[in-house]
Formats: sequence, C-alpha cells, structure tokens
Amino acid sequence: MAEIPVITITGPQEKEPKQFFTRVFCLRKEPPPISLLIEYLKARGATPIIPSEVPEKLLNSWNWVGMEIGYAKDKKPILVTCVRKGGAQDDIFKQDIEGLLNFVEAHREIDNWRVVDQLRGCRFYIADVLDKNDITEEGYDFNGWILQFFQENCDGMVQIDGQGYYDENGELLFELPPLDDEPEPPAPHPTPPPPA
Repeated sequence: MAEIPVITITGPQEKEPKQFFTRVFCLRKEPPPISLLIEYLKARGATPIIPSEVPEKLLNSWNWVGMEIGYAKDKKPILVTCVRKGGAQDDIFKQDIEGLLNFVEAHREIDNWRVVDQLRGCRFYIADVLDKNDITEEGYDFNGWILQFFQENCDGMVQIDGQGYYDENGELLFELPPLDDEPEPPAPHPTPPPPA
C-alpha cells in the first residue's frame, strides 16, 4: 500500500473573509459627502485612513457610491457603500428593501410599524461591509460612529445583521434572527412555580 504524503503548512493561515453587514436606512434625499464623515470621525478621536489615490473632488462629492475607510493600519478597512433609490443600483435597492419589508411585515411586532415606515420612506441606505475575521473592538466602535453619523444627519435607522433595527436612542425596535454562523442562544429554563 502506498504511503500518502503529508504536507505541513507552516505560518499563519488567512481565514476566508466572513462578511458582516450593518446598514442605515435614510429618509433624507441625498447622503452627505465623505469629507463630512471623515471630519465627524476625527471629532470622535478616530484617525480615519482613506486610500491615497482618492482625489479631493471625490471626497467632497454628494454622488459617491463607495469608499474603503480604515481605522488601523494592520486591519482591513470597512467598505462604506451607498445604495440609492432610482440610482445606478436601483435594482439592488428595490430587491433589498422589498426583501426586508417582507420579513418585517411577516413578523408582526408591536413596534415593527416604525421599521416598515422607515423602509418604505427610504431614499438611500448606507451598507458597511466588515470582515468578522479581521476586526477589533476598535473597529466595531469606528463602525458604530459611521452608523451614528448617517443616523443623525440623514434621518436614518440602523440595522445590524443578526441583531435587528434600532431607534435613535439605540433601543432595539425589531429583533432579527442570529446569523447562521452564530451559536443559538440557550433556551431559557422555565421557572418552577412557587411552592403552594
């Protein structure tokens, strides 16, 4: 019987990116230029890293589509994208909004009307793409400030995959099921009735 050769790979192996999305559904007509977001992040004490080849004109444009913004030199940047109703990505916009509306409307909750109204009135949404294999607490905080910027300046509502939709005070309005790769939370144990 022939021996099967064993090859040992040395050194750290890169994990395949595990994309994680956070979004802000906005009622305002147009998103602000990236330059205003950069200033907002700096005011929070962050040091946003943008690609050196990005011209000043693009940073000050209201008609941007996407930008990688880093928070640490040794970590992958966060991809901040803008998907507009009636824009070049209109098909994606309609498909995403329709899918989200169908899910929210199928799960009647006390406060889901606020989420439904927000999705129906949405003019554009910001989607941040993060790599769960390459993000730190600092990165999550940095992304939180990006979400907060659009929420505050564009009449936005935040949605986080596997968590839910949040109001302007950070209160959960509508819970989403956990992501497939997240462990299910343990079922609560029934509380025994008090002795009679």
